[in-house]
Amino acid sequence: MGGEKEERWEQRMADAFRQLDTFLEGHGHQSLEQSEPCTEKQLFALLTRVYLNEEEIRVRQKLKRKSSQRISRVIHEKVGVFLSQRLPDYEFNAMEGLLFAKKDKEIVAVLKCIPDLGSYDTHSWNATIARFVKQYQKRFQLAPERLLFVVCSLSKSLDAAHAKELTGIEVWTGTALTAPAYREALQAYVGKCVETIAALPIPAQQVYFLSGDVHPNALACQLLQGEAANFPDRWLRPSVSELIQFLDGKL
Repeated sequence: MGGEKEERWEQRMADAFRQLDTFLEGHGHQSLEQSEPCTEKQLFALLTRVYLNEEEIRVRQKLKRKSSQRISRVIHEKVGVFLSQRLPDYEFNAMEGLLFAKKDKEIVAVLKCIPDLGSYDTHSWNATIARFVKQYQKRFQLAPERLLFVVCSLSKSLDAAHAKELTGIEVWTGTALTAPAYREALQAYVGKCVETIAALPIPAQQVYFLSGDVHPNALACQLLQGEAANFPDRWLRPSVSELIQFLDGKL
């Protein structure tokens, strides 16, 4: 990359980061209710930055695709810094795709950040979480109650038939569950799904979420392409605020 083409690319990157900053400041979406960035918005913007930076690496190194391993590593490192700023009594260390939380030099929790559930629709959440639990118990001898999960987006991982089975919600496709009209229904469905996760002793305090529809990678691509960006304007619960309260002993 060089000359005029490089200048255009650098301008696109600068514009993308500028628009993301505008969103974080609370002026980038008319439906946002808060003028000050909430914890969830700050974390989502941080994750989007990870994907923007990874795309810059991909382009400059002329790679065919983003590195999922590097993205996972950087996400856990950044989330560790993010949480340490809010939980000063904790020490966070990212290692092998996990974030270890120590208090008084003892590991009290281990966090797995899942950007999305990919091909795992909600009917398979239980099996997916169980697989992670078994894997990390074997590798690190971790007690199940110490494992925490943050799912950053439910994009492309919702199942209409399963939603009807658990809650009676009728939609044609899983994607429809992310429409504003189904906001409360989606939250109810997420709660029901979490209740069924048998691999975790207290799933309601071990599985946390961010966006129901917007994926940080998709948002990064929209920003870079100069498209109308779909910024998230709502957050699923339990979310990062509850995660912080849980670690702080306030839940």
